[in-house]
Amino acid sequence: MIRQSVLQYIHEEHALDQLEEIIGNRSAVLIHGRQAYEAAAFALPDVPRFLFEGHCTDQQVAFFKQVCAPYDVILALGGGSVIDTAKQVAFQLQRPVIVIPTIVSNCAPWTPLSVMYNEQGQYIRFDTFPVVIEALLLDHRIIATSPYDYFVAGLVDTLAKWYEARALSGSTASDPVIETALRTAERCKDLILSTNVTEERFREYPAEIQYLVETVIPLAGSIGGFGDAATRGAIGHAVHNALSPYPETHAFLHGSKVGYGLLVQEKLLGHDDDYIELRNYLLAQEQPTTLTDFGVSFNIVEALAFQTSKEELCRLLRPIVSAEQLVDAITQNETVSVSTS
Repeated sequence: MIRQSVLQYIHEEHALDQLEEIIGNRSAVLIHGRQAYEAAAFALPDVPRFLFEGHCTDQQVAFFKQVCAPYDVILALGGGSVIDTAKQVAFQLQRPVIVIPTIVSNCAPWTPLSVMYNEQGQYIRFDTFPVVIEALLLDHRIIATSPYDYFVAGLVDTLAKWYEARALSGSTASDPVIETALRTAERCKDLILSTNVTEERFREYPAEIQYLVETVIPLAGSIGGFGDAATRGAIGHAVHNALSPYPETHAFLHGSKVGYGLLVQEKLLGHDDDYIELRNYLLAQEQPTTLTDFGVSFNIVEALAFQTSKEELCRLLRPIVSAEQLVDAITQNETVSVSTS
């Protein structure tokens, strides 16, 4: 199955100037984050708005479904949690949604799914649905002033598209659609690893940074749309999900936890060269590479490995990965970090 989610994609210097024309004579309502509204208010139309805070939960969806029901189109302004909530609401109300990202942290602005959490911020599931995103607007003025650490986490999350897709489907595929997804994922990885990224360059927002933003949102989002289960998350995201119950990890961004999970995955699969390349990149970008970096005790290794082994994404791998193998991979990663520190 091929799933794509966006009917119109606009990445321009003054992209938000087109918003009123896209809305037309329809009634619109805005779901937004607090800081997101402060960043974009200068370019937004005057429409009713509701503040989003917290996680994408069933309770949030129920609330916004009620308040958004009278309107023809939903505007989603902010990061992944706001956007995932708005997509879920739009699907349940059978309304179109216009997405306006204010950070570059993952491919949520593109994908036809919502990642659902409980009220404590623990992952519980993801829901997929048909196209609901009518337009995706990336405005240079907003993205270039967005938090740099979110951008770095987004790049790491995009690296996962290649490493996890390869773990599931190998380096090539006879199916041309899956092969397209694999080659796109590999190209994203090569571009990220070969591009010099600094906060100063990000603020300047030259073409090379714009290309990296493209890897995080439309390209990363399209990989799963073409590859479906063949390019879905694997150990990297399974470790992320297994880490989510630990309060110490809540201050870390999604991509940062996925990056750590990728190190565990590459150790597990015996990809030593890729492990070294990935670890060097994470260290250069000041990303966590050990449990200690998360402030989590090494005593959780067995529990973390057991929970990871039970994650649906982990169980997509063949042969099935055991908790014992994961304990060994986690321990090896910690040992490498100690020996090179």
